[in-house]
Amino acid sequence: MTNEKSVGRLIDEFETAGKLSAPDAQALRQAPMWTIPFTEIAAYLGGSVIFVGLVWIVIALLQDMSKAAIDTALFITSALTGGLSYWLARKAGWRKTLSEFVIAIATASFALGLGLLLDIASIEEDLILLFASASALAIGAALVSRTTFIGTVIVVAATQPFMAAVVTKYFADTALAPLVFMISGSLLLWFARQKIGLPFIARSAGAVSLLFAAIGYAAWENNRWQPAIALLITSLLFAYGAKIFHLEVVGAGGLGVTITTGILAGQLFDSSLAQGIAVIGAGLIIVTLAITISRRSTPIS
Repeated sequence: MTNEKSVGRLIDEFETAGKLSAPDAQALRQAPMWTIPFTEIAAYLGGSVIFVGLVWIVIALLQDMSKAAIDTALFITSALTGGLSYWLARKAGWRKTLSEFVIAIATASFALGLGLLLDIASIEEDLILLFASASALAIGAALVSRTTFIGTVIVVAATQPFMAAVVTKYFADTALAPLVFMISGSLLLWFARQKIGLPFIARSAGAVSLLFAAIGYAAWENNRWQPAIALLITSLLFAYGAKIFHLEVVGAGGLGVTITTGILAGQLFDSSLAQGIAVIGAGLIIVTLAITISRRSTPIS
């Protein structure tokens, strides 16, 4: 059975039971949910502005250069910013925060440099995207345990281009293409369960990836069994979201169930009335399952 009491109610009960003094209870009620030092806020804002500015400068400087010169500049930029990030990460406070924006620049420069190098070597475009995104994915995975947030951001940002390259290279124009994105979505949901920064980002990306992949799979061909499989997948996504108490997963799963039910109903019934009743039935099942699962589950971060 889950603990459905709010923080305020628990504070009231502890105060009434004598476990908290009145001043302590009032202090807890007035305390903010989280606090971020101003220096940290400045570092986040400044890091974002610096990131945009550096990218702008690099684009301006590289416009009239040859491909080889641009590629060399990208690798040099990656090395210099990587070294700067390592130096900043050894500091505390805002410098450590700033280091994560700098390592993002280093990672992007390296991935772009690798992609351009492969282009110069006349490697086919699908493989260029595959190798470039794989390099960023590997760097992000290595940074996850060493950074507060940027490792997660890089992994999430590189996963879908990597999967897109896999689909384009090996599964183009086949019904297996959406299944590949289902795999990536599932992996991102698993990734969000690990000890990482910003699990919300990975969880949301995974849920959205599964949502669109299931819809694409359901509508890929004119048959009944693919929408049925997509409905099963979105139902599992919804149940998982209800179990772990995360609205972004519940929302994606619920929307997926509704849409895939509509697609399946369109294949099963010619009557618009019957199709509408089927969708309403799916909605009632969603509500019932959500209540049942939430009562038997515990929140998972």
